[in-house]
Amino acid sequence: MNFLSQVKPERVPDFSADHLLWETAVTEEHNIESIIEQQDRSALFQAAGKEAVIRQLSTSGLVALDTRLLTTENMDWLLTVEKDCILMEFVLSGDIYPGTGPHDKLKNADGLHQLQYVRHLSRICRLSSDTLLDAFCILLSKDFYFTLIGKTNKIHDDFAKHIRAGRNTGLAAKPLPMNHDMRRIIEELRTCTRKGSFQRLCLEIKVLELILLQLEQFHYQFVEVTPRQSLHEDDIKKIRSARFILDDAYNDPPTIRRLSQLVGVNEIKLKKGFKEIFNSTIHSYVLKIRMEKANQLVKEQSLQMKEVALELGYKNPSHFSAAFKKHFGFLPTEMVG
Repeated sequence: MNFLSQVKPERVPDFSADHLLWETAVTEEHNIESIIEQQDRSALFQAAGKEAVIRQLSTSGLVALDTRLLTTENMDWLLTVEKDCILMEFVLSGDIYPGTGPHDKLKNADGLHQLQYVRHLSRICRLSSDTLLDAFCILLSKDFYFTLIGKTNKIHDDFAKHIRAGRNTGLAAKPLPMNHDMRRIIEELRTCTRKGSFQRLCLEIKVLELILLQLEQFHYQFVEVTPRQSLHEDDIKKIRSARFILDDAYNDPPTIRRLSQLVGVNEIKLKKGFKEIFNSTIHSYVLKIRMEKANQLVKEQSLQMKEVALELGYKNPSHFSAAFKKHFGFLPTEMVG
């Protein structure tokens, strides 16, 4: 497949070959012995007056595009895929215009993801000035995708049928909210320091984890559990914002009453809706984030256990140790002993 990217400031009347930034060929075959080629595309955007970190990872059957772009003016970014592929998109932060018309409404894509099969894709993202686009995009060949998941695996039955039939399709009808695990894996991909075959293996494992989380979320929301009609779109947005608050305040989380006041939804609906959307109670979600952060801090071995406990919001280090052991099955001191 070929993946092309063009960008133009709003003042440029139309796209042309002069504005082609790069073109990448993605091989159809999946070869586990191929290594990753890394390319820094940042200068292509900085030359146009943009603050950017654009990094591309390429290997057989896969291209990953890591994008952190701060715009200084309104601009259009044209992305074109010339052959069918599996497209995984994760927008951690960003306001974009999804269409080509001048009156397209602003779409807040913050914290959304999607899994799609596209036979051909030509998309213009209209980025408004002075905003940050923080996104991670993965393109897989069909061969690579089916090598990872299998052609007849029931966990993606309908999605796989459309792929085999060559019909454009998305796992879900619209983008779904990212969860903390997805954000964690993307951060691990961004900070991976492995080299050669180990980097390739790490990338494949993380991509498989992301697909697992996408399929799992879809299954629990739309297959196993019939979606409840009590949650309106406005309620869903408010509950998503509650999760963002918890992500930032995991070491000193607000009470459920305070959280409901902050997002503007009553406590009962917040608790039930959070469980429905994220398949977790609010308490369990905060605990999970704390323990993942604890695991990271303990592995770094730069802080004493008391300091780790305080960093995570535990006033009593013994309470932290007990929570850590209950979550992981061993004490934090056993990791550094």
